[in-house]
Amino acid sequence: MGSIIFIILFGSIVVILLCLTSVFWFGGLLLPIFFKGGPFVPSSNKRMQTMIRLANIKPSDNVVDLGSGEGRFLIGAIKAGANFAEGYEIHPGLVVYSRLRAKLNKMQNKIKIHRQSFWKADVSNATIVFLYQLPDYMQKLQDKLQKELPIGARIISNTFEFPTWPISKQEEKIYVYEKTGQ
Repeated sequence: MGSIIFIILFGSIVVILLCLTSVFWFGGLLLPIFFKGGPFVPSSNKRMQTMIRLANIKPSDNVVDLGSGEGRFLIGAIKAGANFAEGYEIHPGLVVYSRLRAKLNKMQNKIKIHRQSFWKADVSNATIVFLYQLPDYMQKLQDKLQKELPIGARIISNTFEFPTWPISKQEEKIYVYEKTGQ
């Protein structure tokens, strides 16, 4: 009788932990809706490689990923030769996971992941910005980046265009913009 109770109790604890983990993980995916950002939809490896190539990363570049997800672009940018990379992500599970990935890749001194909305991010030191956001927020994001980025900064957007910013380069549905003096 004691072993049956133990099995039922152990099984119940496992089910409760799985439920809590699901609520935490999938509930976190809804966070962007409340902070005016996009849901976590990872870019394919091929698309990520194209975006990094189009960014033309140099050793002096400081990279920012707005909605950095699991940190692949940050790691890819450092591997491509960037000086430093910062990510802004509001999903706590993705922040923990991306910090772990940076540590496992021995890049924790070159990568910083902030658990905060990218709307509050200071991008004034960024020379390259990666983003994959929803079209509803592209105008507001364009205004933020035009105001805060230094002249010469490059923005690489996956799939969605800025409404009025002229495109410098385009490949497939990847758009590259450059901040000019205007």
